[in-house]
Amino acid sequence: MAYDILIKSGTMIDGTGKPPLLADVGIDGDRISAVGDLGHAAAAVTINAYGKIVSPGFIDITNHSDTHLTLFKYPKQESLVMQGVTTIIGGNCGASLAPLASRSALDAIKKWADPSEININWATVEEYLQTLEGLRPGVNFGTLVGYGTLRRGVIGDATRILNLEEREQVKFLLRQGAQEGAFGLSLGLAYGHERISSTEEIIEIAKVLRGTGKIIKIHLRSEGMETLASVNEAIRIGRETGVAIEISHLKVIGKKAWPSLSKALKLITRAKASGLDISFDVSPYRTTGSLLYLLIPWWARQGGFNELFRRIDDSIERKKIIQALQAHTLHYDKILITSARTKGIVGHTLAEVAEEGGFSPEEALVETVRANEGRVAIIGRTVSMKNTLLEMSDEGAIISSDGLGLSQDAQQLGDLVHPRSFGSFPRFLGKLAPKLNISMPEAIRKITSFPAERLGIEARGIITKKNFADLVIFDPQLFQDRATYKNPFRYPAGIEWVIVNGKVAVGQGGITGERAGRILRKS
Repeated sequence: MAYDILIKSGTMIDGTGKPPLLADVGIDGDRISAVGDLGHAAAAVTINAYGKIVSPGFIDITNHSDTHLTLFKYPKQESLVMQGVTTIIGGNCGASLAPLASRSALDAIKKWADPSEININWATVEEYLQTLEGLRPGVNFGTLVGYGTLRRGVIGDATRILNLEEREQVKFLLRQGAQEGAFGLSLGLAYGHERISSTEEIIEIAKVLRGTGKIIKIHLRSEGMETLASVNEAIRIGRETGVAIEISHLKVIGKKAWPSLSKALKLITRAKASGLDISFDVSPYRTTGSLLYLLIPWWARQGGFNELFRRIDDSIERKKIIQALQAHTLHYDKILITSARTKGIVGHTLAEVAEEGGFSPEEALVETVRANEGRVAIIGRTVSMKNTLLEMSDEGAIISSDGLGLSQDAQQLGDLVHPRSFGSFPRFLGKLAPKLNISMPEAIRKITSFPAERLGIEARGIITKKNFADLVIFDPQLFQDRATYKNPFRYPAGIEWVIVNGKVAVGQGGITGERAGRILRKS
């Protein structure tokens, strides 16, 4: 028997949580054709994996390569592939690139990227997925439908409750997107155009997904002092729609709110015990990547960027905003600016920007948002590492990056990125899982078969005959993240081979340039 690729004598961890097994893996075309002792079989490519771990490719279910447009700018998605990621899910946090009911629908991503930078020649989910097939990305890609995208497509920049006719239009768009292969609905309830939505409105519309096997993925309405109420809202949405719930990047921001995390986990555990299909994912860092304008009080952001800028430009309103900011305990020396139109402030904390400009930190925040038209990305050291470790050790936790795919060439643009885009999965497997005494089989389950099962990704996430040949080979002694906050554009150590649909994307530790990703549809 001759195989296209033969992986010999590796320590196979199949993704199910079962103990490691010394085994060979044979690949023909894009599928795994044999697992076990394959003797002296011949192959076009033979990989000696002795002493190395052979795992399913990692699945990143909270990813933003699409809405940050890096899927188009860096289609090889090197920063993800070099971590062992072979599949990503986009359309997260209420924003997706389809369906586009009107030009206004794309406003949902303007807080992150400028949609005019790419050629958008689609309207429906199916047309979007067909376009991506022509792009030939380096990873498999599936999408959710963003609620913010749906709402903006129907009512434009308005921030109000949908009327009955508008709800029917949104239902139609969601139903069509689901039929065309979207994996479910995502909510970004912290953002202005969705925050105004009532729970009742969301439940009514999301009921469209009942019985479809799709999922509702929720960026909670609050990740601060109101986290418990937001988790309860997610649970209510799940109960009343009858649709599975996944809470995206679960975390509690702000020291005063940190104690509520353990209570949130108990709420989720109890809901699951009562029969609700619910889980969550977590990024393995104590810092968050966010947008600076989100630190401005909700009432000042109501109505979108245009209304926010009008209020900032009004001296009386501006004074109210600054006074509201002063009432909060924001650690400006720990808020690092990673991306902005004004490149001179990138790499500096907000405290440094304030000192340089002779402003108070609150004035510097407001002025920086206005001068950069809202598009300022930050990293904030606002999450408890103790909480992050507690979440990761929970049996219901999936590990995700909450990042995006990039090339090392991206550093030439002068921006920084959160190191999670280059280091999430090796950081979890190589550093944090051992610290938490999570076994390697269980750690790998959290990033392979578990996310595949939650999303309904077929024939991926487990090493078994006839599944797609998405595989990672790494050295467990060396597999570590190397991306830092000051130098985030560093690939991890210990990654040796990554195979995507039977093609070698990483060979002997280096990117090959192969782009063998598939566009995934959930039937």
